[in-house]
Amino acid sequence: MKINYLIAFFFIAFLSIVVIANINDIVLIGCTELNGMGCNCHSEFRDSSVQVWVEGPETLFVGQTGFYKMFMTGGPAEAGGYNVAGRFGEMVLVDTFSAQHYLAMNELTQAFSLPFQTPEDTIYWAFGYTASDTSASWDTIYSCGLSIVWDSIPDALDRWNFGPKFPIKIETVTNLENDVLAEGFQLYQNYPNPFNPNTKIKFTVPQDAIGEKRDVVLKAYDVLGNEVATLLNEEKPAGTYEVEFNASNLPHGISTKGGYTSGIYFYQLRAGDFVETKKMVLIK
Repeated sequence: MKINYLIAFFFIAFLSIVVIANINDIVLIGCTELNGMGCNCHSEFRDSSVQVWVEGPETLFVGQTGFYKMFMTGGPAEAGGYNVAGRFGEMVLVDTFSAQHYLAMNELTQAFSLPFQTPEDTIYWAFGYTASDTSASWDTIYSCGLSIVWDSIPDALDRWNFGPKFPIKIETVTNLENDVLAEGFQLYQNYPNPFNPNTKIKFTVPQDAIGEKRDVVLKAYDVLGNEVATLLNEEKPAGTYEVEFNASNLPHGISTKGGYTSGIYFYQLRAGDFVETKKMVLIK
């Protein structure tokens, strides 16, 4: 009986080591054209049957966070993994499907394999990218997708491919207090940021051709995309406005028993066809 217990103990210890090693496996990073040479632990060569691409904003202001999706289809298509990386900007986690390794902070990868419903389906991962204040007026998002046979064996049956490089134009806005972009709406970064528990969000409504008011909606969301507050929903004439967000007023189910929850939140401005989202950090 003691021998059986001993065998069980070593088996559990072995499984624990495997799980921990998988979580911290640096093989999962360094797979984009920016940081590496693809998913070489599965197959040496890229496969054009796997199609990978990124969609999202093509222009960002310095400090602005854009939200993107990396899509993948083709290959064995039983499950998939991905990598995205930016040269200058900050890669932002937006859900629990992705992870960021401390050895490659400019790259995101999957937290676990994402299954395909059918081999003909397209799957995607969502992520954020915050434009950095550098001398470069352009940045690039690099992507790589891995379509696998879901047998936990990395071999040539799996297929991978790079996605086309996704260029982002980085614009600089000077003198935010006085600058009004007459050609469109403008959503500014909240301040203070990080905050606790109050922060202010400023936005500009441009003058239209006939001076009419615009329907403006400003909402806050948690990191999972759940709406936590409607900060504004009314008509506004042209001008610059400021709205206060008080995290202590978060609804039941968002707040913890001891108060509101620290973490990343997002605020989004909608006005007609204009939609823009920015990240804010709540520190309790």
